[in-house]
Amino acid sequence: GILRARYMLSGSVQRSGNGLRVNVQLVDAAGGHHVWAQKFDGHSENALEFQDRIAQSVVLAVILELQLTNWKVRDKSPPGTPEVRRLVNEALMKYFEMTRDSLLVGIELAEKAFSIGPENARAKRTLSIVISMGVAFGALPRERGVIERAVELAEAAVRAVPDDEIARCILSFALESCGRIDEAIAECRHAISLNPSYPTGHGDISMLFALRGQVDEAVREANEAIRLGTHDVIDFWRHHGLVVALFAGGDNQRALEAARKVVRTKPGFVRGALYWAATASATGNNEEASRAIHHCLSQLPHLNLSNVCPGFVPRYVKDHHHSRFLEMLSRAGLPGS
Repeated sequence: GILRARYMLSGSVQRSGNGLRVNVQLVDAAGGHHVWAQKFDGHSENALEFQDRIAQSVVLAVILELQLTNWKVRDKSPPGTPEVRRLVNEALMKYFEMTRDSLLVGIELAEKAFSIGPENARAKRTLSIVISMGVAFGALPRERGVIERAVELAEAAVRAVPDDEIARCILSFALESCGRIDEAIAECRHAISLNPSYPTGHGDISMLFALRGQVDEAVREANEAIRLGTHDVIDFWRHHGLVVALFAGGDNQRALEAARKVVRTKPGFVRGALYWAATASATGNNEEASRAIHHCLSQLPHLNLSNVCPGFVPRYVKDHHHSRFLEMLSRAGLPGS
């Protein structure tokens, strides 16, 4: 039979003395346009090391470029030098694993990329998002200086490339982390206006609407993000936004069902497990709620009612939503201090 490949990877090698230049291109087989291209420079005396470096860079870049293609996103930020690009791609692969350990490795890689290319917008926004997600997963302390740095890096990336929807969403997430909900919503709206098909824009604004108590808007945006995301590696985050919205709206049973799905998909996402505990408590599933709190404390033993929200979990804007969330966590067994 005929092999119908969606993409073709091709390349060429140029030699000048001991110098080597390898050009690699990923081409859309149907349309014929270039999805990604990169050149690599090395020396023939280090041929095996050079070959390994190219292979690693190509695999990482192709995976990430195909993810962007599935999201209908064309990355508008300059990639930087080959070394910056490689480090950024490695950091993003660790980011997409989304465990506390992987995020710490991602931060280290992104810091290296940023130190090599301090003016590179892609390095700045990558470091911002791994810091913000590190805080969200409990890998980094929720300290003012940490969150402010994530905001500053994302703001610099947006200034450098204002029409980059990825940077806009990363800035929105950093702003959410420090409680600047209205500003975060404005950045998400801008990202969606730049690319209505970008699932992260819809998913992030869903979370923000949920925190502000705009339940109908939050549910609509979460469902749109889930539809556009097609079960990718951060699909759990979009379902978490749905949980936050449904809990605020008092739809406890649906919130519990969605929260269970989030925890099954990403057990290390303690924010999700806290909502599992709250929704289980709200539906009278006391044993399950207790089990959920035990799951949270087994990963972050320092969590308690005085530091969980605001602190580890973003605060609902409306006091009655916030109070109810804490009440349900208390009933589930989260310690008072």
